Amino acid sequence: MENAASIQLVRLTTSGRNALDFALAYYVGRAVAADPTGHFHIVSKDTGFDPLIEHLRSRHIHADRHDDFAPLTAPTPVSAPAKPPSAAQEDLLTRASEHLRKLVTNRPKRKKTLISHLRSRFDKTASDAAMLDLVDRLSKAGRLTIREKDAVTYHDQVLTF
Repeated sequence: MENAASIQLVRLTTSGRNALDFALAYYVGRAVAADPTGHFHIVSKDTGFDPLIEHLRSRHIHADRHDDFAPLTAPTPVSAPAKPPSAAQEDLLTRASEHLRKLVTNRPKRKKTLISHLRSRFDKTASDAAMLDLVDRLSKAGRLTIREKDAVTYHDQVLTF
């Protein structure tokens, strides 16, 4: 899985009525506090988590519940083969991913702003095409999604129980 580093597995040492639900709410709350602009995924067939998801969404927090990992690991559609990225491009992708993960507040909210931010942070002489390619690679790596009106959603946390 591409985003394995962003998955947090939690093992409860005790059990009880709704113990899992309370633990999940606690860990999601901590994750949201650490990254209020992140996108949070709960992988569980238990529809009892849906009220939590709706509450998070009502607070403008990006959250979804999935029955399994399939939606999170869906393969990218096949197109014409692209040339593999160079080592320098891979290094830039890694550095940009890490920078955006650590940038909890003031993340760029629009694609244009993200491109400018990445250029000023990593390569002031880079072309628009090079920075657009970096944003596309961040998207393909599952680090972010560009939505309608070029709004950016960051994907940092996947919690599973």
